[in-house]
Amino acid sequence: MLADLGLLYCAFFWGVSFVSMKILVGVYPACWLLFLRFSVASILVYVFFHRRIHESFRKVFKSGTILGLLLFVAIATQTVGLRYIGGGRSAFISATYVLMVPLIIWLLRKIFPGWITLGAACMCVGGMFLLTGDEMSGTFNVGDLLTVICAFMFAIQVIAIEKYTKNFDPIVLSFTEFVSFAGFAFVSSLLFETRPELINRESLPELLFTIILCTFGCYMIQICAQKYVKPARATIIMSLESVFGLLSSVLLLGEKITLRMGIGCALIFAAVLIAELEPFIHIHKRS
Repeated sequence: MLADLGLLYCAFFWGVSFVSMKILVGVYPACWLLFLRFSVASILVYVFFHRRIHESFRKVFKSGTILGLLLFVAIATQTVGLRYIGGGRSAFISATYVLMVPLIIWLLRKIFPGWITLGAACMCVGGMFLLTGDEMSGTFNVGDLLTVICAFMFAIQVIAIEKYTKNFDPIVLSFTEFVSFAGFAFVSSLLFETRPELINRESLPELLFTIILCTFGCYMIQICAQKYVKPARATIIMSLESVFGLLSSVLLLGEKITLRMGIGCALIFAAVLIAELEPFIHIHKRS
């Protein structure tokens, strides 16, 4: 239950961060912003957990770097894809990782996720379509392809977290993921972006919120929580990010919510409830 609450925390703050990110992407180039987020987050992890990091950093280096690369490719392809497709279309395609996770596990490990899990995952994707499906018309283009790659990388990262947390300290994994991610973002910033202002004072509150709560807090909690939660169930809980993102936009930015969006939110909430009740359903069947 505590791990589920941790993933709910992640979904909430990732959702709310859509508002702050809308401000920050207008101030900083994308890769530079990602470098700031994850470099400062890695420093915070080191300050609080430097003893644990020194004890097992070398053992975790390879696995943490793989996680950092997967996450960076996912976010980078999503960001570039947004140049060619709308935000709603991108959000929907990205959300298909919820369905990809149980299917990939089924394909690679020959472990059937169960009809309840598959049904809940499909409900999540359907709910996301209702939230963002107004932009789904049009032909398949390079932006769609990049965003499909993004969804696939998110799915692989979630599965990889489950694998690595069985053998390694999740805190040290988080630190290594952050450091490697920051390195990839920094190199990309040097190659593809002009040098920006180091820190913009006017957007400093939004930047600190995004770094401390949405990066340092969320990504570290995700890895720690996934040590105890199966990947498919974890993605269903984290899909609430889209609901919290919509609600925060309504409350903070004055955006309007339609009946279609409300039904989409209800579907996602129902999927999360089903995922939470699944263990009790199995217990009842056995009894």
